[in-house]
Amino acid sequence: MLRWVLPLALLASCNHPRTTVGAAISLKESMDAIQPRLERSRGHAIEFAFGASGDLASQMERGAPFDVLATAGDEPRLHAIADETCTLAWNTLVLVHRRGGTVAGSGAAGTAQTSMLTWTTLAQTPPGFRLAIGLVPQVPAGVYAEEALHALGAWDAVSPKIVRGTNVRNVLDLVARGEADAGIVYATDVAIRPEVESLGEVPDRARPNVRYPVWVAKSASQDARAIAALLCDDETKRALVSHGFLERPP
Repeated sequence: MLRWVLPLALLASCNHPRTTVGAAISLKESMDAIQPRLERSRGHAIEFAFGASGDLASQMERGAPFDVLATAGDEPRLHAIADETCTLAWNTLVLVHRRGGTVAGSGAAGTAQTSMLTWTTLAQTPPGFRLAIGLVPQVPAGVYAEEALHALGAWDAVSPKIVRGTNVRNVLDLVARGEADAGIVYATDVAIRPEVESLGEVPDRARPNVRYPVWVAKSASQDARAIAALLCDDETKRALVSHGFLERPP
């Protein structure tokens, strides 16, 4: 699902030029923070379309009204229509649970605190356990989660217990509402939901390369190319680091 964000003060200026930028939903808070600078630099409104990276890439491929797209991973379908201009930042996966939650059926009295749950004990979770991850292939966080679970040797045991979210924030919601016992999201997502806490980062041996490339359509206007350049500059990268993103691979 896309979310279109435009400051109310700019909605009144409907006759002024506007540019739309697509962005992975995990970038929302960072993009909200840099939006005023982008608009001052370009002298017009810039709106964002947030969603699952794969869904946004499909829409860009079908001619959606944005020539700049920041995804949460490589999108091979874009190679024919867009150029990758930089990597904005990197991220890592964390296992999360609802603060104060329990895992049904795993303790002597029928329950156990989820503080006992770790990446390496996922394969030993009981049949009623539910792990939320993103839809594959639309949601890069889901792709990365599957890669990590395979690398840990937990996939066969965990796969029957998986519930899917339409994007990484939906995965976070499933955990926050108690509709899943645990979930796999980006480290930067945890801070936005006080009901959810991290149980630890993915172990090094299973850590995927979570990076955020910026794409600009081969047919893009000079304005779109200038916006892509602003997204790739040092000030933007510093803003992402201030929101918990990594400036280099972990």
